[in-house]
Amino acid sequence: MVTAQKKIKDKAPLVAPAKLNIWLFMLASSMLFAALLSAFIVHQPDAKAKETWTMFHLPTYFLISLIISMLSSVTMVMAFKNAKNDELIKNRFYLVLTLGLGLLFCFSQYLGWKDLISMKLTFVNPRPEDISASYVWMITVVHVVHVLGGIVLLTVGIFKSFKLEIHKKQLTFMSVTNTYWHFVGLLWFILYLFLYFAR
Repeated sequence: MVTAQKKIKDKAPLVAPAKLNIWLFMLASSMLFAALLSAFIVHQPDAKAKETWTMFHLPTYFLISLIISMLSSVTMVMAFKNAKNDELIKNRFYLVLTLGLGLLFCFSQYLGWKDLISMKLTFVNPRPEDISASYVWMITVVHVVHVLGGIVLLTVGIFKSFKLEIHKKQLTFMSVTNTYWHFVGLLWFILYLFLYFAR
């Protein structure tokens, strides 16, 4: 009996599959955004030389998104900390707060897109060769899709919290959600700074 239990323990993975999967997904996402930013950097000088690159100010709503993202990272830290301390009500509260901030982030991005449209900067431009705004659209939309993935994780986490499936002895899902949410937050910080200074 003891030998059988020992064998099962020995076969247990060093890293939980869910954690490994989220790290692999984040690696793939990082490569995707690296490719988008690289394309931006390579294309911009040539387009400027040909006067086919429109310069414009980023909508203020994208900066507001950054502030919201930073706040949501703080609330996510508090949610994870309270889960580890078995403060389940507080964990649930901060998860709901983080979810609300995530939705607010998406709404602020939507308002930013509306500002771009009001400036006649759409994904498909009147001049096909001018794709400066197209890069902004592509980068921000793809990022919001990633944030929506985080919102799904948060929603599932809230349901798990109500079912008492998140506590100090069962933190894998909470850990995955925490890691991913900080990833999309850091990603937006990098993307915003890039678009602000490189546009």
